[in-house]
This record gives sequence, C-alpha cells and structure tokens, in this order.
Amino acid sequence: FLVPILVLPTAGPRMDDGSCPPHQNWTEGQDETLRCWARGNPPPQLECAKDGEPFPAGVPRPVTRAHAGTYRCRATNPLGTAQRSITVVVHCEWGRGVLGRGGGS
Repeated sequence: FLVPILVLPTAGPRMDDGSCPPHQNWTEGQDETLRCWARGNPPPQLECAKDGEPFPAGVPRPVTRAHAGTYRCRATNPLGTAQRSITVVVHCEWGRGVLGRGGGS
C-alpha cells in the first residue's frame, strides 16, 4: 500500500517586519528578548550580533543602557541567506531620556 508523504517546498530564509521587527523598544531593568526569527525550508540557522558580539535572539535577559543600538541578524540555510538590522531603543528606568536615538541623555 502507499503512504502519502507531505513534501514541503524548499525555500531560502525569509525575515520580515512581522518576524523580525526593525525597531524594538526595551525598558532598562526589565527582562527583554530580541525578537527575530526566520522562515525557510530547511529551517534556517539564525545568528544575531551587536558590535560584532553574538547576541542570541529569543533569549530573555535583563536590560541595561548598553543594550541600546543596532543588532544585525543573519539567517542561513543551503538555499541562501537573509539579513536584517534591528534598532533597539532602551527607555531609562530612572530619570528622563531614551538611549539609542542619536546618543540620548
């Protein structure tokens, strides 16, 4: 007898505003997550970094002012590569000001 097998079409990595928002707002002192994921078949490997230092997406961590800035995420599978830049703005818990926009205060 025959068993039907679902075959998914192959596709290179894809990231868009829904899966990897280009602007993210975090609050100093809170646990935040770099929101970014990629679609593709086979499933792509996702690597993100800030200033050349690896920074895993999807992992909650306590936020400091040093987290403000631009993160670069790269998704790769055998069919290609997709890249995305994410700007993270950190809202300071104490005092006024926002970091990540032209230096902040």
